[in-house]
Amino acid sequence: MLFFIGQVFPYIAAAVFIIGMSRRVIVWLKAPVPFQLTLFPAPETTAGRVLALGRETLLFRSLRRGDNGLWFWAWLLHVCLALIVVGHIVGIYYLTHQFTMVGLSDAASTRLSVFLGTVSGTGLFIALLVLLYRRTAVEEVKRLSDPADFFDLLLLLSVVVTGMHMRTVTEVNLVPIRAYLGSLFLFHPLPIPWEPIFISHFFLVNLLLLYFPFSKLVHAAGFFVNRTMLMENAPVYPTRTGIVRDVRVIKGGAGHAENPPQHCQG
Repeated sequence: MLFFIGQVFPYIAAAVFIIGMSRRVIVWLKAPVPFQLTLFPAPETTAGRVLALGRETLLFRSLRRGDNGLWFWAWLLHVCLALIVVGHIVGIYYLTHQFTMVGLSDAASTRLSVFLGTVSGTGLFIALLVLLYRRTAVEEVKRLSDPADFFDLLLLLSVVVTGMHMRTVTEVNLVPIRAYLGSLFLFHPLPIPWEPIFISHFFLVNLLLLYFPFSKLVHAAGFFVNRTMLMENAPVYPTRTGIVRDVRVIKGGAGHAENPPQHCQG
């Protein structure tokens, strides 16, 4: 069983995740778009679109306009999750000594790494609990929820709880864990370290990767496809008289032709 969990299942999960996510994105990109979806006012330059996408990614501005309470907890969840993913990669690779590169001692770097990991994990745990509470207590949200919504939150909570257990209750030795994870990337997997809580956490993470492309969590990738479609350049349509007009929507809902009319050729 340990052989499967430690040396087979990670590759299955990674393959399903990569292939599944790639297929989902390709299907989205190939789907016909019969109507222009540009959401005005849309940026007109590439730099403007990148900036708008960055603001939406970091601040969730559209969600904040729709539901301020949901916005905060969703924003906290995603920020903490991003910090945890980066922290895992950097912290395990450098064995919590990553902050020595900015002048801290080994001990101070470890303390800061532990502090940031604990704060991020706690924030993620609280945000997930609040979102789970909304699914059960807020009538409008409860009506729209289905079993998959609860499963998503419970799976994420199980990953967080086992991770926080390693952080606050049962300390694990990062040296063999780093060696084991490195061996997976080199396709020469070592036996998984005998750390029961790490084995549980690692199994749940792989289960999450396996499930991700088929779940509602896939919105993490769909967001970028969707926002790109909403910020495409404004369309140019021929009018009944054969005149092309570039119409922009301005404040108040009125339209105006920014470019002078040009008669169509042919």
